[in-house]
Amino acid sequence: MMNYIWGFMLLLGIFFAVLNGSASEFTDGLMSSCTEAVEFILTLAGIMAVWSGLMRIAEESGLIEKISHTVRPLMKYLFPHEKNDRTIAMMIMSFMANIFGAGNSATIFSLRAMELLDAENGHSRYASNAMCMFISLTMSMIQLVPVTVIKIRSDLGSASPEDIIIPSIIAGFVSMIVSVWICKLFERKNPDV
Repeated sequence: MMNYIWGFMLLLGIFFAVLNGSASEFTDGLMSSCTEAVEFILTLAGIMAVWSGLMRIAEESGLIEKISHTVRPLMKYLFPHEKNDRTIAMMIMSFMANIFGAGNSATIFSLRAMELLDAENGHSRYASNAMCMFISLTMSMIQLVPVTVIKIRSDLGSASPEDIIIPSIIAGFVSMIVSVWICKLFERKNPDV
């Protein structure tokens, strides 16, 4: 469906560019946008590679396991039926990447955690309570240092790209609390899901 929407928008843009006699401007804008998109992806790839490498080192050194034992009471509250240590470790790695603002790197761990949760759910058509809680937390997770946003603001010439840190922490904290509250509310209605 999205392919049709994007295709329609592209054709609509070409139509209006030709209609207004600005086809060369449209072509120039399209080409410069493609170049900027590739440069943007390459800069994000560097951030993702560094963060993924750090998380791999943390996992291999046993740091993730130690953090997992430290936050076990919180994880037990959020995911009361979760017993698989590997799943919990993947969720914690995803949360850590999100907390430190490397949301793009968190995607790798989030997808792996969801695969494990889906397997535990028997590949059901319906998401389990743990899956819903995990995705809610992942999407609303507090970020101490929003690295990607700071990088984008810096690249676009912001005088102080780090000014986003405090508002980001406040917004993340509020959204995270609301997400947990709503998930727990629905868990009470359907405790066995």
